[in-house]
Amino acid sequence: MRNYLIIILIAFGSLFYGCQKANQYKDMLYFTGTEITPETKLTIDSPSSIGVSVTSSTQVQKNVGIDIRMAPEMVASYNKLTGKTYAFPPDGSYQLSTTNVVIAGGTNVSTQASFSITSLANFVEGTTYCVPVTIANVDGGLSVLDASRTIYIIINRTIITQAATIAPNYFTVPSFQTDATLKSMAAVTMECRVYCSAFQTKNPYISSIMGIEENFLLRFGDVSVPNNALELAGGLINTKKYPVNSNTLFSAGKWYHVAAVYDGTTISLFVNGVLDSYTTAESGGINLSDNYLGGFHVGYSSDGRLLSGYVSEARVWNKALTGIEMQNNLCYVDPTSKGLVAYWRFNSADANGNVTDLTGLGHTAVAYKLPVVWVPGVRCPY
Repeated sequence: MRNYLIIILIAFGSLFYGCQKANQYKDMLYFTGTEITPETKLTIDSPSSIGVSVTSSTQVQKNVGIDIRMAPEMVASYNKLTGKTYAFPPDGSYQLSTTNVVIAGGTNVSTQASFSITSLANFVEGTTYCVPVTIANVDGGLSVLDASRTIYIIINRTIITQAATIAPNYFTVPSFQTDATLKSMAAVTMECRVYCSAFQTKNPYISSIMGIEENFLLRFGDVSVPNNALELAGGLINTKKYPVNSNTLFSAGKWYHVAAVYDGTTISLFVNGVLDSYTTAESGGINLSDNYLGGFHVGYSSDGRLLSGYVSEARVWNKALTGIEMQNNLCYVDPTSKGLVAYWRFNSADANGNVTDLTGLGHTAVAYKLPVVWVPGVRCPY
């Protein structure tokens, strides 16, 4: 009798576990491609389209109709969740080809809906747009995987501009030396888009990007650092230095966004808006008004050490940017942004080689010599 009861309990337990497992792994619907991330990117420089579809985790037995819709009201909550600054596209610039897709019986992927950007006329430079498309209703009772109910179409408009060539030219910012607000900065971000044609092959193997020698200098290479590694040299705080090198090894012939950030406790390096490496540091102030070896330069440091390549979108902030803030503004930033100290796009100069500081604070970047050689057709994003 006892053995009989044990057999019944085992059978009941197996049945209960099977039911639980069946519930746990029931068939679900989700937007195709959202298994890892809910975002899909559409990078454009003219009207373009992208297809979206819905997938079932198993083949359906009969046709399943699925209603989808654009959901502009979800942009704000998505920004809050991710820290992004996306905007919904302007009226009249987009369309969704259909609001109903169908998974045919015997298959598991629906027909496609085409989302299109039909006009870029009212797009704002530097703004990244987001169109959430969400599953509104399903025929036939299949459940929707909540994490993948909505696909976020991220629209980056390609900015086509030009960049300044460094070597044998470079730029200096003399007004930094007379700006008292830069003498002891509790937080600093230096960021720049940079392209190396070739990395230095002679001692000391340094290609300078921006900053001040022995103080706070962003560069590639050193005698003890690979010539294609990023380095924040100096990191001078209270007479003590806190240098930091990147883990990333860079490739010639490719654009990167690089940044050095001091937040009062650490000095960090970012590559394309992603944290790469850091070192702990003490609190104090970074002095970007130092006149050592001519002060603040772009593309130059001690005895030359020029960058063989191009620069664009160079900025200095009096705050520590986050990686997400950098990713939001890789190609452009509002010149009136809070904390922005200097902003040089390096896409034009006046007859004397002066590159305007777009903040209006007057920190003109001055070319070492004329003419400034421009590289046209530079695209951002990369």
